[in-house]
Amino acid sequence: MAKLWLDLGNTRLKYWLTDDVGQIITSDAKQHLQAPAELLIGLTDRFANLAPEFIGVSSVLGNEVNAQVAQSLSTLDIAFEFVHVDACHPLLSSDYDASQLGVDRWLQILGAVDNKKRQCIVGCGTALTIDLTDHAHHLGGYIFPSIYLQREALFSGTKQISIVEGTFNSISEGTTTSDAVHRGILLSIVGAINEIARRSPNYEFILTGGDAPILAQHLTVPIHIRESLLLNGLMRYFDEPSRQN
Repeated sequence: MAKLWLDLGNTRLKYWLTDDVGQIITSDAKQHLQAPAELLIGLTDRFANLAPEFIGVSSVLGNEVNAQVAQSLSTLDIAFEFVHVDACHPLLSSDYDASQLGVDRWLQILGAVDNKKRQCIVGCGTALTIDLTDHAHHLGGYIFPSIYLQREALFSGTKQISIVEGTFNSISEGTTTSDAVHRGILLSIVGAINEIARRSPNYEFILTGGDAPILAQHLTVPIHIRESLLLNGLMRYFDEPSRQN
């Protein structure tokens, strides 16, 4: 039977419909313009037509919005459940304060984790997150503004640097303000990941998210780019055998 997976992020609502072996049947992503509950109301007929037997929900949008989302989903008469960060999950334990660990970040780690490896999972989203795991134990990590948030902060916080167009394609020194801005920002994140790689030998490095290809080409360690880690984490979270162990 099909299952529906919802990811309510800071800017987008994404969903996937999977079959009984986890293969994606259909998927979509829509900007929610800070009104995810209203967008979801418009999608309920579509979700009803997809006829899933269960809906799993990841949301970073807080209790008030989640209550509105739950109200919309309850009209479908389909069982649904929100993910809650579990520092003692059978597949992934953590030293991190669970009340401060974002559910999207945690699901990315859960989607990648392998109890036979040491891993570094880099999530390249609105915030760039770096998390280290040692044989399925989350050690902690780091949070950076993404390359685009860094650029916006620089433009808004300095009078001498106006908004300039450019691309994040090199970490060599720039000879124009545009190049210097974009290359300096990219170097700051690439340098941080390379430093973590230097301090963490024998770790598998996994990148996920839209900016992963931009960063991967400048890193000094072998990189695995994985798409849909959050979806994989959602499916793992709701996997009944693992939840019962």
